[in-house]
This record gives sequence, structure tokens and C-alpha cells, in this order.
Amino acid sequence: MASAKLTKRIAVALIAALTVLAGCGTNSTGSQSGGDSGSGSQSSAQTATPQPTAAPAASGGKNIPDGPEGKYDPPIHVTSVRGVTPGIEYLPDQTIENNVWTREFESELGIKLDYEWVVYNDQYNNKINVTMVSGDMPDFFLVNMQQFQTLAQAGQLADLTDLFEKYASPLVKEIFAENNAIRYKAGTVNGRLLGLAYNGGSLDDAHLLYIREDWMKKLGRTAPRTIDELVDLAIAFAKEDPDSNGIDDTYGLLINKELFGGFASIDGFVNGFGGYAYNPAGGSGTNLIFLKDQNGQAIWGDVQPEVKQALGKLAEMFKAGAIHPEFSVMDASRAAEMLTSHKVGMTFGAFWVPTWPINNMHNENPEVDWDVYEIPTLTGEPGVVQSMGGTPNSFIVVPKSSEHPEAIIKILNYSTERISGSKKDVGKYHTMTVDGKDYGIHMLTPYYVATSEKNQNYHYQVLEAFKMGDPSGLDEEGRLYYDQLVAFAEGDRSQWVHHKLWNEGGVFEKLGRYKREGRILQSAYTGAPTPTMLSRGTALRDLQVRTFTEIIMGSKPLDAFDEFVQQWYDQGGRDILEEVNASGQVQ
Repeated sequence: MASAKLTKRIAVALIAALTVLAGCGTNSTGSQSGGDSGSGSQSSAQTATPQPTAAPAASGGKNIPDGPEGKYDPPIHVTSVRGVTPGIEYLPDQTIENNVWTREFESELGIKLDYEWVVYNDQYNNKINVTMVSGDMPDFFLVNMQQFQTLAQAGQLADLTDLFEKYASPLVKEIFAENNAIRYKAGTVNGRLLGLAYNGGSLDDAHLLYIREDWMKKLGRTAPRTIDELVDLAIAFAKEDPDSNGIDDTYGLLINKELFGGFASIDGFVNGFGGYAYNPAGGSGTNLIFLKDQNGQAIWGDVQPEVKQALGKLAEMFKAGAIHPEFSVMDASRAAEMLTSHKVGMTFGAFWVPTWPINNMHNENPEVDWDVYEIPTLTGEPGVVQSMGGTPNSFIVVPKSSEHPEAIIKILNYSTERISGSKKDVGKYHTMTVDGKDYGIHMLTPYYVATSEKNQNYHYQVLEAFKMGDPSGLDEEGRLYYDQLVAFAEGDRSQWVHHKLWNEGGVFEKLGRYKREGRILQSAYTGAPTPTMLSRGTALRDLQVRTFTEIIMGSKPLDAFDEFVQQWYDQGGRDILEEVNASGQVQ
């Protein structure tokens, strides 16, 4: 186990740096299923405090088996930690700690993997902060951008540059080279690879609107194209008893306390006003969205007047009873319970919402149906949606204390090749169907990476094969999705999720239209967090979330937004903009 303590000097530095992280939870944007394009970013160190170039990581002089999947003999023992999604079900012989992946890592790679702790995703960042300060870190673990910067600046990360070149499989290298090597560059500090970007390059997080189709039909309504139509439908869902129980217990639009993210959040709603904002309550306060003004200078999206306009409309909906009165204390798990207990009619979210939490609703009750739509807009014209997925913000890191820093690369190779590559075995490693229920085996592996457009490409291939009735051109994974579409068409309600993902009119058709028509906006700034983001990001995030929540709930007037804007500039925002514009990374 990698248990060497940090020196007193480094521990003090980490405590000081992590003070600004106190209270951070996990951002609720994590992909629940499938693969998780963007312009290339520069080195993550360009705004970081300069550090001496790290020496290449070694493995304590120990023998390392050759090749991407060479087996250790004798076996080695490595440790990690995990965040998991509440409510995910596993097969009886599969747990996070003991599953097909951990068993094969040991039998095929000679790597015995143990987790020092496992917590729900919303507790993960806090737990990692404590772990980092203690100095008793596992052999590898996942961090956000701010934590990555903190560890890199403290000189605590192993240099993976030479190890990645020597041991990464061709497929893993290919994925890290996609989109101008955005993943590789994001994990590079002072020319050395210190972190393996776990996300980035994908635009699949762009928001869609999910609606209880059966409620809408019952009330004689049609899908909203404008914001006013959406508000009207939300109020109808709250006031016209769509569940026919004679009780005033339903709501129109679901949001949770994070405000921003991949589920039950306001990102897509704000986009409908031509506004772009992102700063989740549980995030780092450094993953922000910047726009460009008419002079080509970066401006922060969250303080623009379109965001104020959107908040005003949300406040109207809250006052009308269309938003749950306790959303400000509702985490993602509780929000999911609201949906699955038939209390809410609409939610904005990412592509994975059909896979969780609404995945079993139609199978349990065939009268229940959700459909997916593009975001409504003020005018009803096609809208431009934001994506925060292009630039990586999550990294696998290895402390210098790890005796086998190359082990994570071999684990990454093994999982990626079997989920996305030439050794793919869908039924064993990706999705197993038992008694009509799908179990995501791929979610049990600690890490794998996928090509940025994997899901989109499968949609086009599978849908064409489905229309032609000819799956002969599909690979094993594509054939799985094809068979699921056929099964649903033949009456197997358990395949509803895949019908919504892959079929005509589904999630990836809508996302594909966004992409083809150039209607996805990414942040104009692609660099690492600036010094003021790192020092002031948490406080500014809290100020924003508190103000936005109070405006929506009506405890503060809409004009409190203007006060927030001035406070943001005065309390560090002006410095952030100066640093961003001086970085040379505004595109």
C-alpha cells in the first residue's frame, strides 16, 4: 500500500491549498452509461506556480512485465478509492470490491486491487480532500482539476510520461491523441504527464428536455417549443392532477440543490434564453464557462443579463408551485426519487438520464413513458446548448509514494480494450441482461476510456441497420444495441432505455442534430484554473449558488442578481478575467 506520509512542509502546503476546497461535493455531471469534440488545450501548468520538472517515475527498481497487459509474477497489491452512484443495482456475484474486473486484474495481470473506501458520489470530493491532507494516499485515485493542480504544485504526483509511452496500449494512446491530444495536454504540467484525463473531448453532456409523455397526452398538451409553453406545461403538471390521484402532490420541473450539472439542473433552461452558466454547488468553483465579447475578450457567462432573465422565470415557476419548495436541500438521489415516485413531469439533463434514474419506470408500468426533446427557447427557434465536456476536468493521478505507478496504465489498457477495443466482449464486460434486466458491468471497472464520438457513431450505425433489418455490418457492441431495439419493437418493455437512446427520435438523434448544425457552445477559455480561480473559486461559487437559489425561491428579489454580479467582480472575478485574457488560451 502506498502509505508514506508527506513531509511536514508539504502537509502544511496542502492544508493551506485545500482550505478553499472545504465543503466541495461531487459535481453531479458524471456519466452513468456509455462513453463519456473540443479544441486542444495548452499545458495545465501555464497558470500554475512553476515547479521543478519531475523525474520520471520508477517502480522501486522492481521488475515490470513487458507489454500493455504483461502479468506481474509474483502478483502485486495496489489500492484505490471509489465514488458510486446511489441506487445502481449489481448482479448477485458482482460488487464494487469483487467483480469480473477485479478478479481478472488479479488472474490475468497479477494485480490485486483493493479499495480503501467507497462512498456515494456526492461525498467523494470531501473524502478525497481529507485523504490528500492526511498524506496517506492510495496508489491511484480520481481527482478534479483543482485537486490535480494542488497535488501537482505540491510535487506529490508521479511522472507518468515515460511509463505512458512504454506501457499504454495503442487504443489508449489513440484516444488520448484525439481532438488535438486534448486529454494528454490537460494532464501535462511543465512538459511532463502527471495525470491521465478521465474525461474530455465529448459534447454528449449537452442538455435535452425529458417530459412525462403520458402526462402530457392526458392533459391534452403538446411538447413545448418556447419558454412560455414550457412554463405553462410545468404549471399544468403541478395543478391539473396528471397522476389522477385527486391530491395536489405533483410538480412541473425538477431541479436540485446543485443547480447545474447533468441531471435535474437549470443549464438547459438558461440556454433557452441565450444564456450560458455553469458552477455547481458541489463543484470546485474553477470549472467555469466563458464567452467572448465583440472585442474578442473573455467574459464570464454566469453574470450576463440572459441568466438574470432565466432566473426571473424560474422564480415565477417556483411561486406558481411548479418547482418543489424544498429543491434547495434536495440532492441528486432525492431528486431521482421524485421522478421515480411519479411526482415530477419534466427535467433537463444529459444523454444518460434514460439509463438513470428513469430506466425502469416503463417496464414497471407500461403506461408510463418519457420522451426527449431539444431545449425550448424564447422564440421557439432551434437553440444553442452548452457543453462542459470538451475540456477535461477529471484526472486519474498516482502519488509518488506508489511502488507501481505503471499499474494504473495496465488496468486502463485492460478495461478499455475489453469495452471499446479489439478484445471487446459485450456480454461479459459491458452489459449483461438477466431476467429482462440490464446490468452495467462496464460501470464496475475503476477506469476505462472511450472515443469521444463512440455513442454518436453507434447511433447512426445501429439505426441504419435497424431500418434495413440487416445487422451484418455491426460489431459485437453494435449488434447488442440492435438486438435491444428489435426486442423493444417486439414488445419487450425492459428494453425501453435502449429504444430511447438509439432509435429514431431518441437521445442521440437529438444530440446529433445539435452537433451537425453547430448548435453546441463550449467555453472560450480552454486553459487550467487561474491563480484567482484556485484561491477564490469556492467562495465565489458559494456566493453564486446562494444568490441564485434565493432568487428562485423568492427570498430575494430578481435585482439581487445585479448585486451578485458586482460582488463577483469585486471579490476576485475581475482578477479572474484579467488572468484568463492574459493566458493566450481564449479561443
